[in-house]
Amino acid sequence: MAAQIFVSGLLIGCVYALVAWGFTIVYNATGLINFAAGEFVMMGSVISAALSIKLGWPALIAAPVSICAVTAIAALMDWGCLQRAKRQTPLALGMLTIGIGIVLRGAMLFSFGKDFQFPPAFSDGEIPAILGVNIPTQGAWVFGTVFIAAILLWQLFARSWLGWSMRAAGESRRAAVLMGISPRNVSTTAFAMAGAMGALAGALIAPLASANYTSGLFFGLKGFSAAILGGIGSPLGAVAGGLILGVLENIAAGYMSSGWKDAIALGILILVLLIKPTGIFGGRSVKRV
Repeated sequence: MAAQIFVSGLLIGCVYALVAWGFTIVYNATGLINFAAGEFVMMGSVISAALSIKLGWPALIAAPVSICAVTAIAALMDWGCLQRAKRQTPLALGMLTIGIGIVLRGAMLFSFGKDFQFPPAFSDGEIPAILGVNIPTQGAWVFGTVFIAAILLWQLFARSWLGWSMRAAGESRRAAVLMGISPRNVSTTAFAMAGAMGALAGALIAPLASANYTSGLFFGLKGFSAAILGGIGSPLGAVAGGLILGVLENIAAGYMSSGWKDAIALGILILVLLIKPTGIFGGRSVKRV
């Protein structure tokens, strides 16, 4: 039982890690906390479920289409709203992302209804139990996708010009401009990537946990908690934070009560902010003045 609880916690932790990456990417490129990140997850799950159930599309086609749609919406959100805001302070933009998230939630309710949808898994069949631990086929898709995404994201930030440009723009917009980098383009790219990450998480988890227009707040809270726990701005920290949060939640639900799951996320967020605000992998920043 303990091994099953641990593996199930890792499974949901992988989804939290994808959402935390959305926060991390935008923060690294813009210094902004995107509070609409949870709605990207919700849209990815709802759109992919609707395409699979109502239109009969195969899950492996519906998921990429939903990811592309949410990616475009996220890019438009930055290009059409945030970059045109009159007051582009972090507080004003953060509040604006909250308002946009509410609008997106209402749009999904109006377009797809309020019913819970249960899309099919990406593939059929069963995985044999390993040491008494059962992993659903959709769970294998989650583990494999997050592993590949982690490698690609590390390559992006560590070795690519785009990753260097995003980090430079997040550190100093003026210096980035002097180096020929467009902070506006970097910002839109970061939001598009965050939308893709969120939609990917939503499409992966929908066959396991259903899809509904209200799930954005839940995933936004868990992803933000994971990002803070690991160290906001650290891709490795996002993975660690997501996995730790998922395992601790499952342990609390398995040995105490399922009602403690959400309290665990909030409790961890408060403790980390009180004890080590930079998170597990966050370091002290030193600036000359």
